[in-house]
Amino acid sequence: MGSITVGHGVNEFFAIVIPPIIPLLVADLGITYGQAGFLVTIFFLMYVLFQLPAGMLADVIGKERLLVGGLFGMAAGIFLASTAQSYETLLVAQTIAGISGSAFHPTGMALVSDYETEATEGKAMGVFGFGGALGTMSAPVIVGGVAAVAGWRLALATGVAIGLAVSCLVVYLFLTAETPSDATSAGTDDSRTDDPRTDGGESRKTIRQAIRSADLSFDLTITKSVVVLFFVTLVLSMQHRAIQTYTTAYVAAETGTSASVGNVAFFALLVGGSLASLYAGDLADRFDRVALGIGASLLTAVLVAATLALAAVFGELPIGVLTVILAVWFAVIGAGMYTSYPVKNAMVSQHAETGSSGSLFGVIQTGSAIGSASGPAVFGVLSTRWGVVAAFPAIATVSVVLAASFAVLWFTGD
Repeated sequence: MGSITVGHGVNEFFAIVIPPIIPLLVADLGITYGQAGFLVTIFFLMYVLFQLPAGMLADVIGKERLLVGGLFGMAAGIFLASTAQSYETLLVAQTIAGISGSAFHPTGMALVSDYETEATEGKAMGVFGFGGALGTMSAPVIVGGVAAVAGWRLALATGVAIGLAVSCLVVYLFLTAETPSDATSAGTDDSRTDDPRTDGGESRKTIRQAIRSADLSFDLTITKSVVVLFFVTLVLSMQHRAIQTYTTAYVAAETGTSASVGNVAFFALLVGGSLASLYAGDLADRFDRVALGIGASLLTAVLVAATLALAAVFGELPIGVLTVILAVWFAVIGAGMYTSYPVKNAMVSQHAETGSSGSLFGVIQTGSAIGSASGPAVFGVLSTRWGVVAAFPAIATVSVVLAASFAVLWFTGD
């Protein structure tokens, strides 16, 4: 779990190194904000196209091997971006990074499912999510901070250096990790006596040997529950990316304050979410997961809709007091939003078999990529038409749809 969690942080760090430097790209390369935004879109488009193939490939050549290869591939793409002298080079760089990054979630989440039992997979998914949240929070600070002082190229290069160093740590952790069979022989109680490692220990194979010995058929049963979980993942990611994308702009517009106050609210959203991810994973192992998903979604819907009252209630407060209140408010929103992730991932893990877990998570995470790509675009259109103050609370309707989607799982029967 240490290696997978650290790897998740690297993946999320690399995934958002471009947004903090978009104003600098616009000024330096003479591109529009629309073109700069498309750099993010092309990254997630590669996620949509390649997560399912990546998951299937992971079941053939080994999940740990593909996970590590994806991290180094992302580093190569971002390094190319740091040397870019044209917009076209940035597009190629983001394409490489997106294809490489698409390998992580199907492999990382499948490994969590393979290694953990049903009694611990919720907590493990929470830890996994916490690692990703730390990577998300660190990218704007590191890349944005260096860019402000030394320019965007050095900022990207710095990000690559840090990401490569941590990726090497991931490799070390994988190579020195204790396998489940080792733990059992040492006296640790583990209900899974088989060793689910796909490319480690004495059974490690070369890629050529793995391909030659593999059953290349798509051995995955798509049940009604898997179909519903795909839709739950899509809606959850749409909600997640929309809230992330527009929090700063919404707070600034609604309260009449600066973008810096909005960024405080955004950071608080991420902090609240990262902490909730840890605790929600433990809850998912002890309580009904469907009920937890419904409750978290409805809480998020109520809180997001209630942001309409911010201007009326807090408009006359001193800026310092207002900033603190906004930070607490959005931290709670983040907690509600992120609680759904380990709960949903634990549900998917219940349907995963070691030999096809990569393929299953490839299917599910394709839904996540579609939601991540569509959420900001849909609410961007609404913000353009109605203004961000009106559009942001409309995200609450997505949260209600998410709660209803969780409820459907009670009736799938598989």
